[in-house]
Amino acid sequence: MRMKKHSIVSLVLGLLILCSLLLVELRERLLVKGSKPDLERLVSLHPPGWKMVEGSQLKFLWNESVLTQYDVVASRIYQRTDGRRVLVVMTWSGDGFRRQGHDQQVCYSASGFTVSSPHSVAISTGAGSIEAMAFTASQPSVEEDVLYWRVTDGIRARGVDSRNTIVHRLQRLLYLSNLFQGKLPDNLMVRVSSVRERDAQPATAHLDYIRKWPKAISPVDRARIMGR
Repeated sequence: MRMKKHSIVSLVLGLLILCSLLLVELRERLLVKGSKPDLERLVSLHPPGWKMVEGSQLKFLWNESVLTQYDVVASRIYQRTDGRRVLVVMTWSGDGFRRQGHDQQVCYSASGFTVSSPHSVAISTGAGSIEAMAFTASQPSVEEDVLYWRVTDGIRARGVDSRNTIVHRLQRLLYLSNLFQGKLPDNLMVRVSSVRERDAQPATAHLDYIRKWPKAISPVDRARIMGR
């Protein structure tokens, strides 16, 4: 039976990844990890007109699943003068090659939410456009409109479906040259969301927050949070 073309491509990429991982393991002790960012400081940066809700730092359960994906997690809830609120969550892993974190819709689904099909959106800001993944997570009485993006080795992911096997393998191949030079890419995930009553109009607070956020922070912090 003839193998389909995409099956051959997938097999070749898989073999390349396997061989590369074996070589990477040999260099593990020589790899230089990037400096750990101060997520507590970064997540505390916010646009004007928004105020942190006291005691809003979420206490994440450090179970085995979380520990295998992230080194640091930080969060805040912010409220605008008109009463609208957003939840901001950041995660960071020093090993962005092996630990790129979960797709956020998977996390919501595992927590009992019904999740809409994720899609890519471009958000215009005063400092350029941000491409993010968007979806809605639903429970019986509430819905949460979610936007998130990833920054790996300083580069923001753009409009790709990381669940696609071939795309995922190609992404990993892109970082092999850095790995062979002893550089390990890190991974930052940023998520901003708004909660609303079930069947109410889609929330806009998280969009407003993101649109004003880049210009309210320094160029260095902007590059760290938004990528390039």
